[in-house]
Amino acid sequence: MMSLSFKQRDLVNLEFALQREFLGTNREGGYLSTTLNFCNTSRYHGLLVIPIDNFLGRNHLLLSSLDETIIVNDKEFNFSIHEYPDTFSPKGHKYIIESELNKYYSITYQVAGVSLRKDIMMLHKQPQVLIRYTLLSGPESVRLRLKPFLAFRDIHQLCKENTEADTHYKRVPQGVAMKLYEGFPTLYMQLSEEQTYKHDPHWYKNIQYSKDKARGSDYQEDLLVPGEFELDLTLNKPLVFSASTTEEKSSELVGDFDKAAQERAPRDTFEHCLQYAANQFVIEKLNETRIKAGYPWHLSYGRNTFLSLPGIAIATGNTTLFEKVITSMLAYQKGGLFPRLISSHAAPEFNSDCSLWFFWTLQQYERWAAVPKELLWDKYATALTQVLEAYHDGRTFPQVSMRENKLIYNQRYHRPLTWMNGTIAGKPVLERNGYVVEVNALWYNAVCYALALAEAAKDHHFIEAWRDYPAEIAEHFLSTFWNERLGYLADSVDQDRQDLSVRPNQLITCALDYSPLKETQKKQIIDLVEDKLLTERGLRTLAPDDKHYRGRCEGSMGEQEEASYQGGTHTWLLSFYIESCLKLYGADFVPKAEELLSKDSEDMNNYGIGLLSEFYDGNPPYSGHGCISQARNVAEIVRAVYLMNSYKEENSPKK
Repeated sequence: MMSLSFKQRDLVNLEFALQREFLGTNREGGYLSTTLNFCNTSRYHGLLVIPIDNFLGRNHLLLSSLDETIIVNDKEFNFSIHEYPDTFSPKGHKYIIESELNKYYSITYQVAGVSLRKDIMMLHKQPQVLIRYTLLSGPESVRLRLKPFLAFRDIHQLCKENTEADTHYKRVPQGVAMKLYEGFPTLYMQLSEEQTYKHDPHWYKNIQYSKDKARGSDYQEDLLVPGEFELDLTLNKPLVFSASTTEEKSSELVGDFDKAAQERAPRDTFEHCLQYAANQFVIEKLNETRIKAGYPWHLSYGRNTFLSLPGIAIATGNTTLFEKVITSMLAYQKGGLFPRLISSHAAPEFNSDCSLWFFWTLQQYERWAAVPKELLWDKYATALTQVLEAYHDGRTFPQVSMRENKLIYNQRYHRPLTWMNGTIAGKPVLERNGYVVEVNALWYNAVCYALALAEAAKDHHFIEAWRDYPAEIAEHFLSTFWNERLGYLADSVDQDRQDLSVRPNQLITCALDYSPLKETQKKQIIDLVEDKLLTERGLRTLAPDDKHYRGRCEGSMGEQEEASYQGGTHTWLLSFYIESCLKLYGADFVPKAEELLSKDSEDMNNYGIGLLSEFYDGNPPYSGHGCISQARNVAEIVRAVYLMNSYKEENSPKK
């Protein structure tokens, strides 16, 4: 059993508690997220963040935090914590005795003979957060005062005191409703019990966010506190606070929390945490099913959707998820290609590999759901053919197209076109132009797989048009990328110059179902990757002996972006390493795979609790960075577990 719990000695330690965050989502793109002690350290933290259609569906923060004060024998104890210049105030973390994340996040405070538990969750399919307070012990008379901090802003921006904010309110059952600015929804703040509300709007200024400060960006903001609620607490009688964009029935709030808690899956094992996290990325809204790339700030992207979909479907046990997501994706296919960003509010932009991952996704679907090849071709032949033709002709995105040698060539462009897409001041961290190794590996795999589907469906017209391509692609792939002296693949090749930086992209060629490599070449690459790139959290993006290697993510946003692709460890690549080894060594590699996957479970008490971070340092102790929950990392670890178990089952003694 896994325990996502923390004791007093850790929770009162700000260095420990502020580095760990939890996440709740409503499965429609909204979320709540903050640190273990509820001190916001980033502009992306908050208790109610939701997408707003009036603002192109972008996420906006309504309720930043909720301060709690208990009043015992005329003495006040504030459980909240905010960071201001050179100080934290109040310092409510000193009253915390324990916390736990399972079906929801719980934290317990203790002071002056009073023990108060606070539970928080975001409801699924609703723009609503519920906070439940339970007085576990204390004298007969305990008062609770609640003070909401409002932002009403885009999550990427910061709020400053202004005269445009509408500080008026209206009374609603057991609470108040406010809308600070036009275009925003109304925020309803209600309680399950009778209370008094004192309206006294004023700004709390210069609240600061340490993570934004460390990145070198703006880090201070002003938040509006409209007033405060106050009421009596009764021993062992739950009280629920609701923040929602719809008016709720206050008498049902306690029951709403209980019902939602009963329906939640537990997070008591590594597998359960992966399953829970995987479900959080599935966004069903406006008759579409999308995969969100990561929380808190990422959107839905084409490449990440195709990379994440197999593992998320496996985690949820939902074969229909493939069909739903792919159907939604096909609506965005333009000129044969799938766009970089999946959004009805943006003009399509393309990259070099996204559409080729579509073939890989269908391969995983076929394997896991046992879908007949002819059925897949009947359903997706048009879309698959259009992708191949778009690369062949370069008609949709001329910057990426097939050359006479049948390989795909990336022209220099104003932004990066591969998954290594970091930029600093608008310039790519890496110039991966010309022939790129994983793009051409995916191209070979795509053509071969399309032919296999067409052969199963007896589509002779397609077979006639494409059957000669695999041999030519394979021949030129090896002559272009393979370095016989060093025994591995170049990362990219442009103007006959091989970029021989040791990076993990060549490993994808080993893992794909259709590869132009010989078994001996695959082993050479796997040995190199194990020696230079393999860590406890995944694969480094660059070998440590390279002069450009950065083993720690530190400094400004630009420096951190560079570290991500010049040595940072990415977890999703671990599945391609495990898959390559399983294909090469078979069931003999299963114990090693189990050992590698167990290391990821050890990280779930750090950074994003019960989650897998966007990337990690290349050097020990492999601290997490970027967004606290990344879809492709979660999904690919799920898929790696599935592949490993498949090999175990195939080779287990038959009864």
